[in-house]
Amino acid sequence: MRVVRACVAAVTLVLGLTVTPARASATVQHLAVPAYFDPGGGAGGTYWTRLDQSAPTVAISVANPGSGPGTTFDQSYANAVQAAAQAGIKVIGYVDTGYFGTTGRTTRGGQTSTSAWTAQVEGDVDDWYRWYGGNGLAGIFFDDAQNVCGTGNAYVDLYTAVSTYTKQHHSGALTVDNPGAPADQCYSSAADVLVMFEGTYASYTSWSPPSWELGSADPNKFWHLVYATPTQADMENAVALSRQRGAGYLYVTDDVLPNPWDTLPAAAYWSDEVARTATGDGADPARPAPPPSPGAHDSSGS
Repeated sequence: MRVVRACVAAVTLVLGLTVTPARASATVQHLAVPAYFDPGGGAGGTYWTRLDQSAPTVAISVANPGSGPGTTFDQSYANAVQAAAQAGIKVIGYVDTGYFGTTGRTTRGGQTSTSAWTAQVEGDVDDWYRWYGGNGLAGIFFDDAQNVCGTGNAYVDLYTAVSTYTKQHHSGALTVDNPGAPADQCYSSAADVLVMFEGTYASYTSWSPPSWELGSADPNKFWHLVYATPTQADMENAVALSRQRGAGYLYVTDDVLPNPWDTLPAAAYWSDEVARTATGDGADPARPAPPPSPGAHDSSGS
C-alpha cells in the first residue's frame, strides 16, 4: 500500500471566460475500513462489532486473515462476514496482486512471472468465495496494484482481467484496486473503486488528486486512506479535505506503520469520525489545512 501527488487545470466556459474549476465535492460519503484485525476474540472481535454498529455510514470493510484468505476456512471470519453483511456492510476479501511481478515481487511459490501471479490471485479469489461466499462476502480488494497504464496498457489490462474474472465467476462482486497512489485514468474501468491515496495525515494535507478524479461525476469511484492522524481535530480536517477532494469513501485513523489497519481509533475519535462522515460536518474545507500536530511524520510506504 503506497502514496502520492497531482494538480488541477482550468476550463474555458461557453462565454469565453477562463476559470479555475472548483474541486469535485462528494455530497454523500461513507467509511470504508481495512479491518485487518482478527474477529476471533479480544480487541479484534470488539472492533468488528463496532463496525457493524456504525452501518450504514460504514459501507465497506476489508477482511484479511493473512495477507489473503489464509490457508483454510476460519469460522470466526465466517461469523464476522455474516454479521457485517446482515448490518448492511459489504465485506470484501484482501488479495495481494504483488504488482503482478512487474517489480520483481515473488508469489508464495517463489515465482515472478505474470502468469504465476495471475494464477495465485485467481486462486485466492476463489478461496475467498469458496469459504465465505455463503456468509455474504461481497467482493475483492486487490492490493499492491500498479497505478500506471504500462506500454500498450499492459499493466492496466492485468487488473481489468482479474476484476472481470471475479465478476464472471462470482456474480455481483465489488472489486477494488489499491495502488495507494493516484492511478492513471486508464484504470477508471479496471475496478469499481480505486484507492487513490494511502498515506499519513502530514502528506494528505498538501496532497491533491489528479484532475480526472477532481472532475469525476462519481465520487464512489474513489477511496482515500489516511493514517498517523494523531488528534480528533486533525481527523476532522482530513474528513473535510476528503469531501472537498471528491472521495466517496474514506477512512482516517491515528494508528501508524508498520500496520495502521490493525485497530480502530478510540471510541470518541471513532464516533466523531462516523458522525462527520455521515453529515459532511468536517472542518471548513475553504480554510487552509493546519500544520500537522507535533510529532506527526510521513512514514508512508513505497
